[in-house]
Amino acid sequence: MLLRESGDYVSGDLIAAKLHVSRTAVWKYVNHLERLGYLFQKSKGKGYRITGTPDKLYAWEIDRHLRTDVTGRKVVHRETVDSTNAFAFKLALSGEPEGACVVAESQDAGKGRLGRKWFSPVGKNLYISVVLRPHIHPSSVYPITFLSSLAVYDTIGELTGIRPSLKWPNDVLINGKKVCGTLIELSTEADMVRFVIVGIGFNINMQRSEIDEEIINKATSLSIETKKIYERALVCGILLNHLEEHYRYFRQYGAPGICGAWEERAAIKGKTLEINQMGESYRGVVEGIDLDGAMLLNMDGKVKKIIAGDVNF
Repeated sequence: MLLRESGDYVSGDLIAAKLHVSRTAVWKYVNHLERLGYLFQKSKGKGYRITGTPDKLYAWEIDRHLRTDVTGRKVVHRETVDSTNAFAFKLALSGEPEGACVVAESQDAGKGRLGRKWFSPVGKNLYISVVLRPHIHPSSVYPITFLSSLAVYDTIGELTGIRPSLKWPNDVLINGKKVCGTLIELSTEADMVRFVIVGIGFNINMQRSEIDEEIINKATSLSIETKKIYERALVCGILLNHLEEHYRYFRQYGAPGICGAWEERAAIKGKTLEINQMGESYRGVVEGIDLDGAMLLNMDGKVKKIIAGDVNF
């Protein structure tokens, strides 16, 4: 944005010349930006000076931080949706290309694993879903679950220097509390994946007083942990950069590569943990992650393969 780059007054004539529009059109653009939450000083003879920008997940704000080729190059922004995954799923069915994203300021029916509700306060966190179209067999799709948690892991490290924890299969924790959850949903045919929706709920600026009582001892945010407020568009851009990096790695090296990357960051081998699955509990020592993303748990010398469940350390 010309006004942002300048930091000072820019005349309406200069803006009109740069954009190849009329002075009246410039005036209309500025008024539109004000309705979107941008603040301006206007001076006759000097022009316009931007004095404030909203913390919104507008496509052009995210684009300022992107270094991707595909992911995030189309962003659909909404104030409120039922869930970004549901919205993105509809877009994918209508033919939206790979890398298209849905971001929302809030969700009315955000979804977590196993049909759980995802707490989604307005304008505080990042709720995003990305359309991917990998050319793989449906039996090979599960490791894509790890892409989003790896991307969040790297984003947290880049922004804060904190090394978070990865909890199988799809959570990211800081100091033992969930800062992010991910959810993939897919459409398949008998022998191919049509598309995958990668959904991410990432707690950014939510404060402890804003957390629902049911999860207050289980959830946290970047702001709670670092005592800082973050520009959410910046966080989103960095996240999409890392997501594309890991997706490229997955396409090049397949399940062994991405499962190995997750296993390395999780540092999970040799840990003793308990997994609850369909009313059954299994306790043992982790031997690693199988190529289909399943947990390999050594229980008294016998290795059990667990496809899904809730982990307790």
